[in-house]
Amino acid sequence: MIDITLADFSHKKELAKLWVEVFGDDENFISSFLDAYMIPEYNVPIITDGKKIISALYLIDFPLYSNMKNLGDCAYLFAAATKKEYRNKGHMSKLISYSSELCKNRGLKAIFLFPQNQKQELFDFYSKSGFESIYAAKKIKLRSDLQKDKDLAGFKLVNKNITDTEIFDGLYNSYAEYTAKQELAPMKDRFFYFKCASSYLDMPENSEITAHFAVFENNVVKFCYVFYKKYKNTYYIDDIILLEYSNIRENVQQKYDDIINILSDFILNQKNNVNLEMSVPQSSSYNGENIPLAMILPLDNGITEIIRNLKTPVYINMFMNI
Repeated sequence: MIDITLADFSHKKELAKLWVEVFGDDENFISSFLDAYMIPEYNVPIITDGKKIISALYLIDFPLYSNMKNLGDCAYLFAAATKKEYRNKGHMSKLISYSSELCKNRGLKAIFLFPQNQKQELFDFYSKSGFESIYAAKKIKLRSDLQKDKDLAGFKLVNKNITDTEIFDGLYNSYAEYTAKQELAPMKDRFFYFKCASSYLDMPENSEITAHFAVFENNVVKFCYVFYKKYKNTYYIDDIILLEYSNIRENVQQKYDDIINILSDFILNQKNNVNLEMSVPQSSSYNGENIPLAMILPLDNGITEIIRNLKTPVYINMFMNI
């Protein structure tokens, strides 16, 4: 018998097992996530077959901001998973429908989600449940052999430890201030954001892939925080968070473009045969493939109106996709 209900603490081990099966994440991360964010009989809808959990998702409440104004709370749909043998039978669609009614009845304004690895099939799937794509970017690929040598004296990318209290305080404050200024965005709390960012703790240089959190600066000014990885000869920039006091230009879009240009030139000038991949705003002058980043299910007429009037579906300071 198929049943939809809300999980309690007796389901934690089974939920963790499903999470590992579908996403392969570290068990310590999963356990700490459940300890911090699972509220029994509240935010983890599940489907059971009478004996075991076959499908689950997590609804994390966050405040929703638009142009510095708190609009109320929204839910971040996280880690939606179905056991392999039960997929393509409509279970997740039923779970999402149940979740949307649950959130609407609680007065939440919207449900956000960030499909894993921006897979188009996931966007197509969630759109059938009423979700709309609202943030998008260009994915660009640059090569060092196509760059002209430029005078970038004084600029440097300095790796930092995300667990340093002062460093993380600066990162989170910049993230929170910048997020609140977007036309529409949920703001993660400090603990959840730390869990996102801590996946970029420095790895040994001899690892096949290295992940780093860094500050990009010159001799005088810190410009931004950068989350990046390196695999073989390619750098991947996953997130750039501007510091509000980096007074390059008054115009935010122009400021972001300036930093992209300087940062990409800096990385590509380090040595020969280096590649760089990153996402940039659609309005950027770079040529690249357009990719969707996130989706929203509006549960409130006011949010529907904001989505309709968004100037552009670009979120300059992108969420880390975890």
